[in-house]
Amino acid sequence: MNQQVLIKKLAAEHNGTLTHNQLVNNNISSYNINLALKSGLLERTRSGIYQKSNTTEDIFYSLQQKYKRGVYSLETALYLWDLSDQYPFSLDMTFPRGYNHANLDLDINAHYQIKTLQDIRITETKSFNGNTIRVYSPERTLAEVLRTINMVDVEIVTNAYKTWAKRNEKNINALMDFAEKFKVMDKANSYLEVLL
Repeated sequence: MNQQVLIKKLAAEHNGTLTHNQLVNNNISSYNINLALKSGLLERTRSGIYQKSNTTEDIFYSLQQKYKRGVYSLETALYLWDLSDQYPFSLDMTFPRGYNHANLDLDINAHYQIKTLQDIRITETKSFNGNTIRVYSPERTLAEVLRTINMVDVEIVTNAYKTWAKRNEKNINALMDFAEKFKVMDKANSYLEVLL
């Protein structure tokens, strides 16, 4: 198969967004990557990330491909779970404490978490372009936004709790478990007493 045709096929499979590693792992040569860039088949949106021309960048997927250890959290997770209609202009990503990436994008608002809390309730959802991304569960997110250190606007938190309380699929026990872990039990109880 012609490598340019293969690039088109891969771009279609990944909803228009490809990483350098995905191309290399499919035996696409640097020459053919450059040819795809020069011909306008692909555009480089960030270091190591390519987008099929005439498509919108899937920033959620692009950044997660670039920073594989990051998990979408806080206001960004609220937005991804439809618990907030406030588009996050700076995407919240949580990394393991001690993780150091010298050149984090300006689009990222980095948070750091101890290992015992970092990996709890990481789930997957689809980005708006249909790509799979890693994000904390709604219940973990609702507990974590109550922490004073995260400084999430009270109105955003209140609306998120109201939206979540109306859903059929909610796990109150998981929320309370996270509220205990993040030491925000009183705050979580005050929201839940009013809403449930």
